[in-house]
Amino acid sequence: MSLRVLLLALIAIAIAVSLGRWQTRRADSKIALQERLLDAEQGVALPIDRAQPDVDALIWHRVAMSGTWLAQDVVYLDNRPEGDRVGFYVLMPLRLASGAIVLVNRGWLPRDARDRTLIAPFETPPGEVDVAGIAMPDEPRFLDLGSAKPRLGELWENFSYDKFEAASGLVPLRLIVREDNATLDGLSRAWPDRGAILQGQIDRHHGYEFQWYAMALAIVGLVIYWGFRRKPSPHG
Repeated sequence: MSLRVLLLALIAIAIAVSLGRWQTRRADSKIALQERLLDAEQGVALPIDRAQPDVDALIWHRVAMSGTWLAQDVVYLDNRPEGDRVGFYVLMPLRLASGAIVLVNRGWLPRDARDRTLIAPFETPPGEVDVAGIAMPDEPRFLDLGSAKPRLGELWENFSYDKFEAASGLVPLRLIVREDNATLDGLSRAWPDRGAILQGQIDRHHGYEFQWYAMALAIVGLVIYWGFRRKPSPHG
C-alpha cells in the first residue's frame, strides 16, 4: 500500500469517526430533552401570573394561567395534520390579569372537503377562563411560499411573532401554550406525543452513528488487509 493511499484511508477513518461522534452527541442531546420533557410534563404546573415572567424557565414545562380570550385576534395555522387528516390549529391570545398576552394553541379543526378556507364552528367562552398546557417556544414551521401579508382571522402558513404583533398591535410573550384542558368547545387536542417523536429521532441518530463507526472499522480492516498482504514473488 502506497503512502498516499494510506493517508487517504486515515483521513476517511477520521471523517467517519467524527461523523459518528456527531450523531452520538445529537442522540445524547435528544435524550436529555426527552428526559426534561417527561419531568416537566409530569411536574406541578408553573403559574404564569406576572407581566414579565421568565419565559426561558417556562419553555417545555406544564403551565397554568387565567385570563380572557381576545377572540378577534385569532390566527389559523393551515396544513396541520392530526393522524391522517389535515386541518387547522387555532391560535388565540389570552390576556392575563397582569396585562401579559399569552398565545394559546387552543386545538385542531378539520379542513372542509369542499372549501379549504371554511372554518368549522367552535366555542370561545366569555369572561375569565383557566387554561393549562405545555409551553413551547413556537409552533413547528412548514414550507412558506411567501404569500400575501397575513391578516387576523385568516389562514397563515406559519406563525411569526413579528407578523402577529404588526397585525394585532399586541406584544405577546415569546411562547405558545398548547392547551390540554378537557373543555367541550369543538376543538381536538390530540397533540403529538413529543416523547415518542424524540425517541424516533434518537433511534435514527443511533442508526447513523452505527453506520459511520462501521464504515470506519471497515476502512481499518481494508488498511490492515492490504497493508499486510503478502506481495507475490517475482519468481512465482
